[in-house]
Amino acid sequence: MQRIATLNQQFKDNTNFNGKTVGPKSDDDVVIIGMARTAMTRAKKGPQRDTGTEAMLKPVLEAVVAQAGIEKSKVEDIVIGSVLQGGAGSTTSRMATFLAGYPATTSV
Repeated sequence: MQRIATLNQQFKDNTNFNGKTVGPKSDDDVVIIGMARTAMTRAKKGPQRDTGTEAMLKPVLEAVVAQAGIEKSKVEDIVIGSVLQGGAGSTTSRMATFLAGYPATTSV
């Protein structure tokens, strides 16, 4: 309950929500640099049914840094949402980051 109350208070204060004023920058701030997604097709029936997850994620991961205009070596963490893969696709997601040229120091 305390967590919900804290979140609700943040929305009421209008100090750190939806483009309002924010606090001072910090070296440990989380920054979302971009997003991309794979094409939508019919699950296990569409034209990508035989395409490996790594092959689909590689251009997505390349597109994100292209959008942001930064070097891959500056990306510290990648978050990938995966609906249909066992283990949340951790192995295939990691392989895709290597195929896309991210360094081993980037966590997934």
